[in-house]
Amino acid sequence: MTEERQPWARKFTPCSPDELAGNEGAIRQLRDWLRSWSKGIPEQKAAFIYGPPGVGKTSSVVALANELDHDLMEVNASDYRTKKRLNELVGRAALQTVTITGRRRIILFDELEGVSGVQDRGGIAAIATIIKETMVPIVLIATSIGESWEDKFRPLVDISLHIEFTPVPFGAMLRRLRTCVVELGISVDEEVLEFLADRSEGDLRSTLNDLEAVARGRERVTMADCDGLATRDRKDYTPDALMKLFSAKTLRDARRIVSSTYIDYDTLFDWIYENIPVVLDDPGDLAEGMDALALADVYQTRGKRTQEYRLLKYMFNDMTGGVTFSKVNSEGAGLLALARSKVAKLGFPPRGFTVTETPNGVRIKPTKYLGNDWRRVNTALRGVGAGWVRGGGCWELPYFRPPQLVWRYRRTWGSRRRLRSISESVASKCHISSQEAVAEVIPLMKVIYQDNPDMAGEISAWLELDDKEAKWLGS
Repeated sequence: MTEERQPWARKFTPCSPDELAGNEGAIRQLRDWLRSWSKGIPEQKAAFIYGPPGVGKTSSVVALANELDHDLMEVNASDYRTKKRLNELVGRAALQTVTITGRRRIILFDELEGVSGVQDRGGIAAIATIIKETMVPIVLIATSIGESWEDKFRPLVDISLHIEFTPVPFGAMLRRLRTCVVELGISVDEEVLEFLADRSEGDLRSTLNDLEAVARGRERVTMADCDGLATRDRKDYTPDALMKLFSAKTLRDARRIVSSTYIDYDTLFDWIYENIPVVLDDPGDLAEGMDALALADVYQTRGKRTQEYRLLKYMFNDMTGGVTFSKVNSEGAGLLALARSKVAKLGFPPRGFTVTETPNGVRIKPTKYLGNDWRRVNTALRGVGAGWVRGGGCWELPYFRPPQLVWRYRRTWGSRRRLRSISESVASKCHISSQEAVAEVIPLMKVIYQDNPDMAGEISAWLELDDKEAKWLGS
């Protein structure tokens, strides 16, 4: 396949760690473990990498192998499920410390979830045996799916170093998209890149596919070119899973819903936390449900910190059954009350909006043209999870809304980035900490920038601030 025709997700596969986006801590942990082999065989002979799709798990291994000049042997575990086939392919290679080129070998088992079924337990056992006998580093990669994935891989998890990859942060996603656009030599509006990064949910591979869908064959890309992008499937099944979860009758049913759904438990926790006030609209029920969710968070944090993953079963009990069975006196009218309360705080006349329930959620429709107020209203309603319906002239607040904390952080990303940049410049020039610059110096600078433009210009030149940073200080 020529370079011009190959998919952009493959074209921009990272070849070095500098090209990777996000997960700096996990990459550093993996690098340190690989380097430790130069001092002898470590206690943990395998690294178990897990996380959602498209966050750079495989790319990180390839990039680090290039950086350390190691020979990488990749095995797609889903293609070699039996003990016999695995031993034929990997058994001897795991006992050879170097290849014929004199480089150390790394063995990578990718797509490990492909051998997670009962009929493939022989394959899991064979991989565990290879790890115990290996003389070279072995890396295992699996996509964390549902609550029971650790149990499926228990023979491997117990003898491996655990390295978790998380969704790529918005800022890192945006920087990577900008780099790709520059290499492609096309012009893409900044709001398009922000839109793609915002809808990515931390999946860089699918975001590059989206970028290719809207940009291939164009010299300039605007927001109008993004109208054809479909909503990613994983946004559809999460509300459906929550609907079944909150209506479960037994703990077993609640846990089965989670284990059979393609949702990692961190994401599920955020969805439950966001929607629990809507489902449990009785104060007593809400207090009990939040107590259960808080206890689940304790188990999750302690399990990760101590690597005692058996604690996670208690986390799932409280996060699912504990929350679900707190619903005793709640009537489920919390979403409608939330929408009416938010509309009332916007300062419009009582008849300025109609708020009605629909099969998909609550519809909020203005009774007259909003003009310049539209942006203010949109920002306020989006803050509670509502979205503008193009062609419908209204906002729709779904019964189960996505976690809004991430969106709020993304909305202030530019402002926080400039604050960090300015504080670093002030700290360097004034020989103080960045924290002290934020607390004591920058508030005074904002007053100067708003009242004394001449002095502001001198300060900007001294601190070497750009126009956007100076404008931020004056706003």
